[in-house]
Amino acid sequence: MRSEYNKDIYIRHFNESDIPALLDLVAQIASSEDLTESAHIQFSNELANHDHEGSRFVATVDGIIVGTLGCAPGPIPSTQALWADWLIVDRDYRRYGIATLLYSLIEKYALERGKRYLCLDIGNIDQERAAYLFHLRNGFQIVGQLPDYWGDHEHLNIMAKYLTSRK
Repeated sequence: MRSEYNKDIYIRHFNESDIPALLDLVAQIASSEDLTESAHIQFSNELANHDHEGSRFVATVDGIIVGTLGCAPGPIPSTQALWADWLIVDRDYRRYGIATLLYSLIEKYALERGKRYLCLDIGNIDQERAAYLFHLRNGFQIVGQLPDYWGDHEHLNIMAKYLTSRK
């Protein structure tokens, strides 16, 4: 796909050799805790479990991994929904439509599996303002909140997007 900044972006399923680059992306997330360990465990489990109902994609530019997004049944599996996770675009490649391209593929993946909703935890809306606004612009809305879930003033904000129209 040709991106908004005139470079070809390729999106594909991730594989084991991508894990170090994905962990470098995870390390770009501003957090008080090291997220790379939990990400490494999750990514490795996704590859090892051949019955995993979900997928992870990577976006590449000139052979370099510049973004990722995955989806899975989530903490409360449903026949109607998948949960998106680890949307990360390298800070040097943001604002070029890469996240939107990744979401387009995840939404197609979910619809092909008969899902009607795509859900996610946006985290702290004040600290993750750009992510929150991105998701609003792309059809997501807040459907729930658990105050102080992650710690004081660190709410679990659940966003969802309805993928198909009811007939």
